[in-house]
Amino acid sequence: MTSDTKDRLVQAALEALKTKGFAGASARTIASLAGVNPGLIFYYFGTVDELLIAALQESSEDRLRRYRTASEQVHNPRELVALLREIYREDVESGHIRVVSEMVSGSVARPEMGERVMGLMEPWVALAESSVERILGNSPVGALASTRDLAFAGVTFYLGANLVSYLGTDPEAVDRLLEGAERAAGLLELLEAGTGE
Repeated sequence: MTSDTKDRLVQAALEALKTKGFAGASARTIASLAGVNPGLIFYYFGTVDELLIAALQESSEDRLRRYRTASEQVHNPRELVALLREIYREDVESGHIRVVSEMVSGSVARPEMGERVMGLMEPWVALAESSVERILGNSPVGALASTRDLAFAGVTFYLGANLVSYLGTDPEAVDRLLEGAERAAGLLELLEAGTGE
């Protein structure tokens, strides 16, 4: 029962972030969505902020498991960008973009929460770093910057793209940008093949 109640609260917190935003994800709202007494939030998580962090962590870890396997099937820069497009598209459709955007914006005024939110981005940087190292490590692009810096740039772009997508008036703009990046990555492969690198 304890595990079931905690899971219901985590799922309700995700739903509250998607539908009500950070400001609307109150104990009362989350408890109502979970069908439980609001006091259970404080019993299990201590604070609403801790519950919201747990919800973001749950969502992030679920996605990491799926995309870690997918990233191991990527063999070139074009496939890597294609995977990023797939992740982005899924995040838009599932509402995860709003969850991340709300948590990032909500934690601006709460530095301790901001550190926790950014800490949840670290496994994504590590995943991106291992993919970049495997795919670009010996290429001219890989020589431009460290794999860690390239991975961090990719995750930073993704966070920014989330915010732009969520706040912007053209929700397809990021997908078009990623589509162009995918074509450019394919061109890079052709150029490298032509030069024998």
